[in-house]
This record gives sequence, C-alpha cells and structure tokens, in this order.
Amino acid sequence: MLSFLGTFTASFRVALVMWPFAAFVLTLPLLLVHYIRFRRVAFGRVVMTYLVVLYGLALAAFTLYPMPDNAARFCGSHHIQPQLVPLASIFDISHEGLRAVLQVVMNVIFFVPLGAFLRAMYRVRWWTVVAIGLMTSAVIELTQLTGVFGAYPCSYRLFDVDDLLLNTSGALLGFWSGWLLPNFRNTERGATTILRPGLVRRIVAFVADMVGVMIGSTITTVALIIAGVFHPTHWDEQTHLVALVIPYGFIALVHAILPLVAQGRTLGGWLTGISLDDRPRGWFHRLVYYAVRLLYIAALCMIHLPFVPLIMLIVTIVLWRRYKQLPYAVLDRYWPTTDDE
Repeated sequence: MLSFLGTFTASFRVALVMWPFAAFVLTLPLLLVHYIRFRRVAFGRVVMTYLVVLYGLALAAFTLYPMPDNAARFCGSHHIQPQLVPLASIFDISHEGLRAVLQVVMNVIFFVPLGAFLRAMYRVRWWTVVAIGLMTSAVIELTQLTGVFGAYPCSYRLFDVDDLLLNTSGALLGFWSGWLLPNFRNTERGATTILRPGLVRRIVAFVADMVGVMIGSTITTVALIIAGVFHPTHWDEQTHLVALVIPYGFIALVHAILPLVAQGRTLGGWLTGISLDDRPRGWFHRLVYYAVRLLYIAALCMIHLPFVPLIMLIVTIVLWRRYKQLPYAVLDRYWPTTDDE
C-alpha cells in the first residue's frame, strides 16, 4: 500500500495546503453575484458559500488526485479493471475486515455534505437530491474510468458501481439530516437603491469604478500601441498627453457620462446599489453636482501631483466626520431640492 502511494506526485500536498485559499478566492465572485441579486449578504450565507466551495474543491481534488507521477511505469504495472458487481464491497467486508468497512463508510460520508447543502440552500425534494447525487457520482466514476477523459494514458482509479450506490445513499442521508443546518432558502431582497450608503459601501463602489477605468484604459492603450498610434518607447509631449487623456477620459466616462444616462448609476453603483440621483435635483443642479463630483475624483487620481490627492483625502475625512457626506455632496446642503431649471 505504501509503495502504491509512493508513485503519486508530491504536488498533491501543495494542493492540500492551497485548498482553503483557493476556496476563498472562488467564493468571492459567488458572493458578488448573490449580492447583485439580493442586495444583501448575511454572514451565515458567506460561511455556507465558502463551505460549499471548499467541499466542491475537495470532490474535484479527490477525483483527480493523487495522480501517478510516472505515467508509463504506472500504466505498465497496473491494469485496473472496473468493478461492475453490485454490493461487492459489502461482501468484501468478510474478507478484508476493517479496511472494507472504512471504505464503505467513507463513500457514504463523503456525499453527506452534498445533500445537506442542497437542502439548506435550495428548494429541492429528496428525489432531486438522489438524482444530483447519482449524476455527480457518475461523473466522478467516469472520470476515474477514462483517466480524466483521456488526459491520463490509463485508468489510475477503480471504477466501482458500488460507489454510485453508496455516494447516492450519502447524499440522501445528508438531505434528511440537513434540517440541522440553518435555512438559507428564503433570502429577502434588500433595497434596490441604498439612499444613505455608508463609507465602506462607497469605497467598494469607488474601487469597482476605478477597476473599470483601469481595464478600459489598459485595453485602449494596448489597442493604440498595436495600431501604431501610441509609442510608449518614444516619450514625448504627444505621448505624455495621450497617457493622460486615456485614463481621465475613462474617468469622465465612468463617473459622469454613464450615470447621466443610467439613472445615476456608475459601474460600482450598480454593484453596490448606490445611485448618484439619491434626491430630487433639477437638470442644472444635476449637471453641476456631476461636474463637481468628477473634479473631486480627478483630483483624487492625480498621483503625479501627490499633494493634491493628499489634500482631497484630508478634506474627505473631515467632511465625512462632520456631515457624513463626501465633499461634492456638501453642495446639496446649500442648493434647494425644489429646482425647476
């Protein structure tokens, strides 16, 4: 047994260490999608989603790994044939004893979380869980039978029909024990538009907007370089001008033009539920408000003049502590809301 395990790659240990971190990274986009849909993410939902991703990665890892390091030697010395006799693993208990018992128990336990998660997070019936458990187990067994569908030159895991039965039974057992977990099936929708967003939500929206600006600026710059319009290796006044116009142009697009035509929503505002049109404003009031906000954001982005962003940051902290408003929003304190321009 030890010599058999010794044929497997040491990268499995690295994968085991990276497992929780990879699950964390993969959880973030799922939570983002959930937030966009419901405008809220409860702490319990965060934990449950992370556990589901962690479990999903475990299923994939135990299906694919450990993989024999030397394919030619392993395939030459191991000829694994599928086990197609139902309940053979049960009868093996009398011959192999504890080892066979552990194998049966682990095949059941490994799919218990699948059934429990399905019951806790989705409106499913027991027969749906049986179908999902059976299909998931079938995909795993076929992956093992075909050597990851031909990626490996031979089958390095045993295809066992009993695994289908035991895995499906584990999923069903998990469904019936799923009442022990909190119910995440009924998620209430939060407000579509947050009228009084906090500082953290505003920062998240701003970061999302600036990521959009960076992506747009990068794509445009690369396109201009490929087209021969922009030559970064020959730094002259024209190149310097283009290097400034591109990012500031996208800042104007994301922070002024887009919200003007999208009911006050920027990219970050769409993700976080923030709208710049959070109070009635006449058309002229709205234009001035957007222009002042654009100047404020442009000043924050003047990294080539470090003292300007520093001053704006200090002003932002002072006004937020005093009024719970960002600098450009102070304009509304001195402008009536009943404009009819």
